[in-house]
Amino acid sequence: MTNLRRNGQPSLHNIRFLDFLKDDTRYLIFPMAFNDHNLHGDIKSNPTAQLCWQMQTTKEIYNLSGRFYITSSPTKITRFPAPKIITPNQSPTDTDISAKEYWESQRRRFWTSLSSQNRAIYTWPPSGEMLKDDKEAFKCLKLDDMLDIVSGSNNPEKVLHDSAFDNFCLLVFKVNEVVRFEYGVFPAKRTVYSLDDEGKEWIVEGLNP
Repeated sequence: MTNLRRNGQPSLHNIRFLDFLKDDTRYLIFPMAFNDHNLHGDIKSNPTAQLCWQMQTTKEIYNLSGRFYITSSPTKITRFPAPKIITPNQSPTDTDISAKEYWESQRRRFWTSLSSQNRAIYTWPPSGEMLKDDKEAFKCLKLDDMLDIVSGSNNPEKVLHDSAFDNFCLLVFKVNEVVRFEYGVFPAKRTVYSLDDEGKEWIVEGLNP
């Protein structure tokens, strides 16, 4: 993932893909720790970004252009909250579920789908900071899902879990253009997929490789 910071310098991050949003596949979901100050800061600096995705088996490269949104714990304040999603059975005027409620349900769903090791990461110190000789910082190596357990001050594991879940965010990327480069054939093929002005239909164009 790359974008331009406010000072004009490019940023570069490797981010892990979780899934497409089932209700709208224009949205890609990535995990992010709220205390990842480098990535978080670059997104807040400029939410418009590009992703490069290489498929070595099929010999394809995808360059995706779009915009990032951040879905975090209700206790956190984010600058670019994700927009309202209209599900297949919901009309645009239906206000039964707000954008905030919808994305919180998605955050909980993805948290539950993580492995116990991946959940433990959200108890660790901020990524990219100077490594300190502190064994306690990385003591948690596995963390079970405890969302359905009622919070209690006498349960230290639940306190640790809730702190980690509070740190867990969804980095949501809405795609508006995709460039697909197929280098496993000769001559190579380059195809551009771009959304129309209403954001509903994909326009497909072939370009020279």
